Amino acid sequence: MNNFQEPHFSRPEDYIPKFRQKRLDEPGFLRKLARFAGRLGAPVLQQLCALYYMWKSPFTPSRAKMIIVGALVYFLSPIDAIPDLLGPLGFSDDIAVIGLVYSQMKAYLTDDIREQARQAVARLLS
Repeated sequence: MNNFQEPHFSRPEDYIPKFRQKRLDEPGFLRKLARFAGRLGAPVLQQLCALYYMWKSPFTPSRAKMIIVGALVYFLSPIDAIPDLLGPLGFSDDIAVIGLVYSQMKAYLTDDIREQARQAVARLLS
């Protein structure tokens, strides 16, 4: 009898390591955005917030959520292809990933999600 049992993953959130899940809750996510809002700019903030709210939406399909969560975790990760501490170039890889995923996920962008993202960005930049 084998005592090893593979974990059962049923939701996209289940693939996020436990130590990253705290950063992907709304307060943690918005804290990171607030810290770098000036360097990222409004268009990138808008895309990040829209992806976040798409990920949280019950109407976004699981497959799309998997792609979105991958991009969000990459953004939140301190381990990047180009470290975020390298000034203007530091976020270039993050922005490329976010832009690519955003363009692929636009089909799931509702007016409600767009408005939530707009309000979040307004709060971040005020």
